[in-house]
Amino acid sequence: MNTPFENILFIVGLVTSLLTAIVGFWIIVQFKHPGKNLLGAIFLIWSFNCLANTLLFGPIPAYYQALFFRNAMPIYFFLPSFTYFYVKKINQPSFLVRPIDYVHFVPVAIIFIDLLPYYILPFDQKVQYMEGIKHNVKLLFTGSEGLIRNDVRDMMLGFTFLFYVTKIWKIIAEKYRQQPNTSFSLIKWSIFLAIMLTVLFILKLSFFSVLVSDIGVSELRVMFSQIVVIYISLFSTICFYVWYNYRELNTVWGSNEEVYLIDEADSITSVEPIELDPEVVNQFDKYVNAEKPYLKVKYSLNDLAHETNLPTYQISHIIKGQYGVNFNDYINSLRVEEVKKRLEDDEYQNYSIEGISKDCGFNAKSTFFTVFKKHTGVTPMEYQKNARQNTKKTLA
Repeated sequence: MNTPFENILFIVGLVTSLLTAIVGFWIIVQFKHPGKNLLGAIFLIWSFNCLANTLLFGPIPAYYQALFFRNAMPIYFFLPSFTYFYVKKINQPSFLVRPIDYVHFVPVAIIFIDLLPYYILPFDQKVQYMEGIKHNVKLLFTGSEGLIRNDVRDMMLGFTFLFYVTKIWKIIAEKYRQQPNTSFSLIKWSIFLAIMLTVLFILKLSFFSVLVSDIGVSELRVMFSQIVVIYISLFSTICFYVWYNYRELNTVWGSNEEVYLIDEADSITSVEPIELDPEVVNQFDKYVNAEKPYLKVKYSLNDLAHETNLPTYQISHIIKGQYGVNFNDYINSLRVEEVKKRLEDDEYQNYSIEGISKDCGFNAKSTFFTVFKKHTGVTPMEYQKNARQNTKKTLA
């Protein structure tokens, strides 16, 4: 029999789940920054998990509880990796998920395979199992619905959270190392998500305490009620934070994006000059010339800082001091030079101009044409035509 408090908690939990799902869909539809789909997916996972935990001890028949029981578990394993990818995306806008990154989803596959025997059970057996849990909550920890014992599965989830919490805090620390003057407003959303994942990890640790404690069913129900309260408080706070700071967050995220426009304001002119070490400048130029990182699409200052192990402010001063331009103009000038070489090279005569531009790091056709004309004074077609005419004259 549920207490009045548990009944109220059940209703609040349902409302919170619905609110979190609405915010998730709203982010996917309304937000514009890179990674918005990941963020929306994170909210939807929170919603589903909050719903599953709310229903587990709600005043509803075991028949309806069995519909959700353990269905949220594999999905919940997506949460730490999705949060890691998202934090990495908003701090390194050029980051793209590569095939090797799919290894992060191996735990999800393992848990799904583990629970497959339970998923294929006849539904009436699932209901019976759910009835057993309602009478003895300890089955959630001491039982085994799949191939792996429940306590081992919970430990796997805990270690997964710990692994990604560590990686996320490392990204934040690296951001501050590369940009020691970074405004807190540019990093606070990453910190907010890191704290959220840390709290969820601590909650998972509270589950482990059940494995080593001999407590009764009533105490377990109280513990789970407290956990649901924390979930509701956490998710409600996050939803309110996103709604209240909607405009500011879009501005912050926008400032982290790399927009390759030729009329972009030079953000380094106000920075006081620093003395440049010739050896550092030499190593920087060697890296850029040898590796040609500017050929990557949406290449950012943060990416270059990460690869050269130099702070972003120092790279900005090197570029400004050596070439008298900002980062975007510097990268675009290198790309234009590479395009010019290929337009003059017979090896690329069967390539389209648009194809060459994309291979050289330009993502948008309109931006490429504008930037190219700014640096050369002619359009790419005119440049290619003149280059071929000069080649014919030379051969003649």
